[in-house]
Formats: sequence, C-alpha cells, structure tokens
Amino acid sequence: MKSWTRALTSLVTSTTAVLAALMLLAAPLHAQVFPRGNGIAFTGKTQFDLYVQVGDWKDMPQVFDSFRLATLQHFEQMLLNEGIRRRPANRNYLVCAVQATRAGNEIAYTTSVEYWELENTKVNSLLWQHSSINTIASTRFDEQLVAGECATRFLAEWSRWNPISTD
Repeated sequence: MKSWTRALTSLVTSTTAVLAALMLLAAPLHAQVFPRGNGIAFTGKTQFDLYVQVGDWKDMPQVFDSFRLATLQHFEQMLLNEGIRRRPANRNYLVCAVQATRAGNEIAYTTSVEYWELENTKVNSLLWQHSSINTIASTRFDEQLVAGECATRFLAEWSRWNPISTD
C-alpha cells in the first residue's frame, strides 16, 4: 500500500509541476488592458462629449458640485484651445475622473482620463485610459490642476494620431 501511495503522490507532484510550468509559459509577462496602440482610435476625431466624474471626495474644502462643473469648463476650454470641440450626445466620450482626500495640509488625489465609445444597442467600450496618483499642498489643489492633468494626458496621446499639418 505504501508504494502505491508514493507512486500516486509522485505522479500528482509531477503533473502539478508540469501544469504550473505550462501556465507560466502561457501567461503574458506584461499584461496591458489598454495598450498604447489603442490611441489610434483618436485618429481624425476632433469632437467629443465631455464629463467630469468626481469619485471619493473626503474632507475636501471645495464644494463637490461646483468643483465638478468648474473642472468641466476648464477641461473643455483646454481642449478647445487645441481645436477639439465639445459636442453633447457624441458617441466619442471623454471622462476626466478625480478622487481626492485631504489630510491636514496635504491632498492625495488620482486623476484619470478615459476615452469611451458609446453604443446605442451594444455595450459601451472603454478604448483608452491614462491615470496617475499624486499629493499636493491643499492650497494648490484646484479645478485647473485637475482639468490640466486630464487635458495634458489626453492631448499627448491624441497628438500622436493627429499630427499638425504643415501645409
């Protein structure tokens, strides 16, 4: 009975090791959900609907709704300065998302700009996203900072796929 148990244990151990090795080889080394190449979806697009989404907003001095609206206005203006217009109800949708929390004189926050294609009858698709996490003195955190981070990240990628014509 002992030799049968040892043989079975050895077989299970060997099989487990082989399966683990195969799974390791099959797994991607650097998985990316939204690869850089997805920015190609911006090619030729100059109109987007815009939205600012405020997630967590803990111990923040600014009023939630007025901060969101002012950030949206700054975001829209920054894009307009580069020739990108806001068009409500457009299926090309840019979201500038922010979460923030204050601890004393510091604010920790995240910003994320997302590009969605909205569909009438299908599931909406997130095609591109770029995010960051930061800390800053509470006196320096404002609507222009958040809008600027979203606009800068979006415009950097958008410009790669929409070069300025030198005609």
